[in-house]
Amino acid sequence: MPTLVAYTPPLDPIELRFPVVMTTAELAAWCQVGKNTVPYIVSYFRLNELSGAAKNHRFSVHEVMRKIIGVTPLGDPEIKALLYPLQKASWVSERTGLGVSSINAAICENRLLMPAPIAVTPTQPGRTAARGRRWLPAQIEAYVRCDPIPFQAERAPRPDPKSRSKPTFGNAFEAICSDNAEASP
Repeated sequence: MPTLVAYTPPLDPIELRFPVVMTTAELAAWCQVGKNTVPYIVSYFRLNELSGAAKNHRFSVHEVMRKIIGVTPLGDPEIKALLYPLQKASWVSERTGLGVSSINAAICENRLLMPAPIAVTPTQPGRTAARGRRWLPAQIEAYVRCDPIPFQAERAPRPDPKSRSKPTFGNAFEAICSDNAEASP
């Protein structure tokens, strides 16, 4: 269960008109994208609309948090901590002292030491999602202070390679090749 970290950034949280419902404008402000990008986010994350109004759609805050950042807030303090707008690489650069290009290069080379970004816009095959990356301010602030990172999505446990059962083979040649493949570096 994630721990709640006291977070008082210079940022202002998104003010919701309704306690547990997020409108299209609030979703755009939270993701820091334009209003024309919201339909792509809704379809990419398969968010269910609570209203059928064509002008201003509404979404469950819990579903938005669960599907976009992978965390379900358990109460009002966690919702308030998660309602700070997701931040772009330039803000992360200011907080951490790393250059934007260094952050993007670390992501592309899979060597990023800070909390992973959230890709809020879909990426075309063979392209990087540099403009669609956003970070949770609470995670970056905890990283800067060397505190435990809050609101990390739970990862599936990796299977132990030693506990895998050996496959049965139809002939001796398959068994020999399999044993050689396991033994080689």
